[in-house]
Amino acid sequence: MAIKSKHRTLIKATLAALIAYGSLSSVAQAQTWGEISSVEQTMLKPLQPTWEQLPPAQRQQWLARVNQLKNMNPEQLRNAQNRMGEWASLSGQQRMQVNQQLKNDDNNNAKTRAKTWDKYIDQK
Repeated sequence: MAIKSKHRTLIKATLAALIAYGSLSSVAQAQTWGEISSVEQTMLKPLQPTWEQLPPAQRQQWLARVNQLKNMNPEQLRNAQNRMGEWASLSGQQRMQVNQQLKNDDNNNAKTRAKTWDKYIDQK
């Protein structure tokens, strides 16, 4: 009985390691612009000029949003892509400042986020 328990524990640990490795390796191998699908390119078009400079984890985050973007109505998609373009035009330092400010906002509602975003866009 103890051998079966050890065997199961070993199998569980191995599976967990493989799952973790698979997750990490997919982030580490985030695609170049030319490797993503035409649908992904269309949805993420404003990011094209800076895509290759994005860290792999950020590329994966943007790719994960494609389905959400595909389900938006045309006006929502246009607004989202305008924001993506604004984001792409920020320097790395400005992006870090925006992220930190959004994390620190006590009242992180839509109005607060919009004010924070507009503040940094106006500083460009």
